[in-house]
Amino acid sequence: MQGLNGERGRAAAPRRQRVRRRRLAALVVALTLVVLAVWAAYSLPSSTPAHVPDLGTLSGFGAQGGASDVAVAQIEGAPVLLPVPVDATTAIAFHPVDNANAVAFSPQGSLVSGGGIATKLADAFKSGGGVQYYLMGGNGSDSSSATAGLDVGAVPGSTIFSPVDGQVTNVKRFKLLGRYVDYEVDITMASDPSLMIVLTHVASPTVALGDPVSAGETKVGAVRAFPKAIAQSLKQFTADAGDHVQLVALRVSAQITGY
Repeated sequence: MQGLNGERGRAAAPRRQRVRRRRLAALVVALTLVVLAVWAAYSLPSSTPAHVPDLGTLSGFGAQGGASDVAVAQIEGAPVLLPVPVDATTAIAFHPVDNANAVAFSPQGSLVSGGGIATKLADAFKSGGGVQYYLMGGNGSDSSSATAGLDVGAVPGSTIFSPVDGQVTNVKRFKLLGRYVDYEVDITMASDPSLMIVLTHVASPTVALGDPVSAGETKVGAVRAFPKAIAQSLKQFTADAGDHVQLVALRVSAQITGY
């Protein structure tokens, strides 16, 4: 009997060694895959960040589940709120536009001088730095003030909230550069019906003509991901492709606004 048990033990030993070798090989493969995934995440170029922040984590910057109550600009004394969650914001920049009817924004916060990437807006708030913004040049054909256009960079897919109180007077589908589908949402301001905020680069609009909107509360759509073929000026100030929502204020006739 002892001889039989000894033979069984000797036979089982190679099997245990094979099992251990297989387990070790599987562990090595798993660790290799993890290392490769981490390397790819930091090394391979990407046109858009992969993560859309959870809005529920933003209560320190505004109403939980919504945008912040931070004014990034004023338009003739009326506040214009940050239209996307603070933690999704990549950069804020003002620039001229090719529209003589555009009304200049008055930037709020501090101007970031020089090039490069500014401190992330969320980090700036945590450190007490407040809003930071850039000034960008135009394309040479612009006919407005240097602060008539406002680009708010954000993670594609992030919710866009109305930056002002007012009423939706237009939701329009158009072709960006004549090729790419885009949406425009026009909001007439409650504080001055002759002023209209035009939001462009909106995906999946969630409002319709005639809808009332509240600043920092009403969802109007999402930030679109730009086609890779489009070089975005905001990219010089961000760590991503520069995806953003654009705001322009226009002077319009109060008779067509519905107020």
